[in-house]
Amino acid sequence: MKHYALIMAGGSGTRLWPRSRVDQPKQFLDLVGNATMLQQSFTRLSPLLEPAQIFIVTNAAYTARVAEQLPELPPENILGESEPRGTAAAIGLGALAIRERDPEGIMMVLTADHLIADTTLFRRALAAAAALAAEDWLVTLGIQPDAPETGYGYIERADALPQVNGLDAYRVARFVEKPSFARAQEFLASGAYTWNSGMFIWKVARILDEIQTQMPALGNALNEITALRASGAQDKILPVWRDIQTETIDYGVMEHAQRVAVLPVNIGWNDVGSWAAVYDVLPKDKTGNAVVGTHVTLDSQRNLIYAPKRAVATFGLSDFVVVDTDDVLLICPRERTQEVKQLAGKYAEHLKQIQTAPTAPQTTEPLTISQMRALFENIPAEHAVLLSFILHAGLAPQDLVALQEKDVDSRGWIHTKSGWRPLPDRTLAELLTWQRASNETIARTVPQWESVNAIMQIIAELRPSVKPEQTVEQAHETLANALFTATEEGKWIRSVLGADAASARMPLETLFPFSIPDFQVRDDDFARSARAALNHAVATL
Repeated sequence: MKHYALIMAGGSGTRLWPRSRVDQPKQFLDLVGNATMLQQSFTRLSPLLEPAQIFIVTNAAYTARVAEQLPELPPENILGESEPRGTAAAIGLGALAIRERDPEGIMMVLTADHLIADTTLFRRALAAAAALAAEDWLVTLGIQPDAPETGYGYIERADALPQVNGLDAYRVARFVEKPSFARAQEFLASGAYTWNSGMFIWKVARILDEIQTQMPALGNALNEITALRASGAQDKILPVWRDIQTETIDYGVMEHAQRVAVLPVNIGWNDVGSWAAVYDVLPKDKTGNAVVGTHVTLDSQRNLIYAPKRAVATFGLSDFVVVDTDDVLLICPRERTQEVKQLAGKYAEHLKQIQTAPTAPQTTEPLTISQMRALFENIPAEHAVLLSFILHAGLAPQDLVALQEKDVDSRGWIHTKSGWRPLPDRTLAELLTWQRASNETIARTVPQWESVNAIMQIIAELRPSVKPEQTVEQAHETLANALFTATEEGKWIRSVLGADAASARMPLETLFPFSIPDFQVRDDDFARSARAALNHAVATL
């Protein structure tokens, strides 16, 4: 029986964001070597199979990229899915193509985005699995676990089968979904489980029969697609494909099939499913840093620095991931890289908001000295306090809604929804002036500040010819400019920028103390330095 491979290459690539994107998923990237992961997957099969025996199933949008990266592959061996429908449908599509070429063929379902270090043992395991498959077994390669991983599915083995090609083989007892950490520890301790690699070997006829039996809707759709191709009605295939229910081959077929075998192997397998996994497979320097690009460091250990195009300097950084791309810089703890997928989703939503938002006005200029003085002339004391909160303390209108006395610390702090923020002496003085003039405290909510709209209305009355949101923006721009000019941090940034400093605009939230999301302690040296920096900047206004 002749052997064929189907390499699954349709992943969308969000777990290695921002290097991997929907339009450039990880299988097309050279993350761990000079060749892309797809090219590595293809090359490791070359001693076993000719290019004509290898098929690639991928998203229709990626077919040209596959052809570009694998020019030796026959074009008809690149199968494009118009829409992803899960591994069961993708494998069914590949099985149809292989059956058309060789109805008696044995099919190896492999991955385009996994790393395999021991390629010799890998090919030996494929040959052994193919021998079992020739006896009508559905075979999977199980990875010998070395840790209680919760990110993989597991396979429990039952009784042993005769060795094949010198390798152990077992009947599969069951497939287990991704477990809790406690269950993963039990699986590891028992010695009876392997990780589910997602690699399968079987007769093409056997898997199509199993799909027809266990997933009849998918089986019928594949039969209809075969008939439409035979009749030349290619234009009618898309609606059929779209009606297919998304499902994995594990759940749709493997969990309920008979004569399922597993070959436990230790082939140096890594699914490279996170930046922590990339760190694991890359070489390390003497301090445990894995570096792609240029890294200048002092006292930094066990970091992944992935920045092929730009030098990265770190000081006192340990166990972090730094990934630099043309448009995004990712910095996160190495132990939390599994959450990057969520961050990629947030970034995608951010881009949508930018694309659908009205065109933003041009960056405002800081208020001049005369404009600032005019703002504070002939206004009620409570309005002067409001302006000082915004201009001198850098607060936003939403920070001041429902402000009460308990939210203000006389030592120069205010409590907002985001935490404690420093108040400069100027704002405290404006607050004291208002309290003396009105014989009031903020014992209750300031009536005029009960909503953001109410606060914005007050600002609009102070500058009737200017939009209130622009006034707030200008106030914050003014404070940011003062911090940038007067504080030690700002002076250091200006010295680095050199001649470009004159035209530079630093957003307020990037400058200390506004670069700190909130302060938990208000009476230590760090907190005192925050108030001192703010006071120094405000004194120049």
